[in-house]
Amino acid sequence: MRRRWWMAAALAAALCGHPASAQPVEVENARTATYEAATDTWSLEGSPVRVRRGPLVVEVQTVWYRARQGTFEASGGLRVVWAGELEVRAESARGSLQDQQMELAGSVWASYRAGQDLVQLTAPKVAVDFGRRVVHAQGGVRGWWQEFVLMAEEVVWDGRTEQAVASGEPLVTWREASLRGAVLRAELRTQVLHASGGVDLQGPQARATAREAEVLWRDRVAVLREGVVAMRGTDQLRCEEVRYQWERGVLVAERRCRVVVHP
Repeated sequence: MRRRWWMAAALAAALCGHPASAQPVEVENARTATYEAATDTWSLEGSPVRVRRGPLVVEVQTVWYRARQGTFEASGGLRVVWAGELEVRAESARGSLQDQQMELAGSVWASYRAGQDLVQLTAPKVAVDFGRRVVHAQGGVRGWWQEFVLMAEEVVWDGRTEQAVASGEPLVTWREASLRGAVLRAELRTQVLHASGGVDLQGPQARATAREAEVLWRDRVAVLREGVVAMRGTDQLRCEEVRYQWERGVLVAERRCRVVVHP
C-alpha cells in the first residue's frame, strides 16, 4: 500500500504541469522505479507493473513513461484492458496514455465483447484507439466471431458501430462454406456480411461468382448480385441475382437467367 501511494504521488507531482481536469496516472506493483530529469522519463519494472489512467489499464514487465508528454514504451508480457470491453495482449507497445492510443507489436491478440459474443483477432501489428474503440490490424490477420473465421492482410474493427472491414485478399469461412472478395464488411448487429469487388462463394454443393454478395447469417442465405455465375457439378446458371441457401443446397435465381443443364 505504501509503495502504491509513493508511486502515485511521485507521478502526480511529475504531472503537475497538466491542466487540473487531466486524469491522474496511477502506478501499482513497481519493483523498481527510476526517474531521469533530463528526458522527463520514468523507468518502471515489476511482475507486472500496473499503470492506470481512467478506464485504461496497462500491465507489463517494463515501461518507460514520459510524464509530461503522457507517452510510453513498454515490453514484456503486455496486457491492456479498456473499460472491461476491449483487451489486447502483445510483446511490446508504444503510445499515449493521454490520447488512449497505442501501437502494439509481436503476436498481438485482441478481444472485444460485442453483446454476448466475443470478436477476437491476431496479427503481427495492431494500432488501437481505445477512446474511439477502433482496432486496426495489419500484416496477416486472423479473426473469429461465432462460427466465422476471417483471414486478411488488413482488418479495421469499429466497436462503436460493431463493424469490421477486411481488405487484402480477405477470406471468410464458416461451416462448409467460404467467401472471397476484394473487400469484406461485417455488421455484427444485423449479422450481415457484405462482399464487393468480385466475389467467389464456395458452398458444400455449389459454387458461385458475382460482382458483390451479402451473407444474411440469421436467414442462412447468401445473396449474389450482378453477373452471377453459379455452378453445381457441370450444370451452370447465369443470372443477375441468385439466393443460395447453403444448408439446404438450394439456388433461387431472379432476373434475366440462363440455365445450362447437362444430363
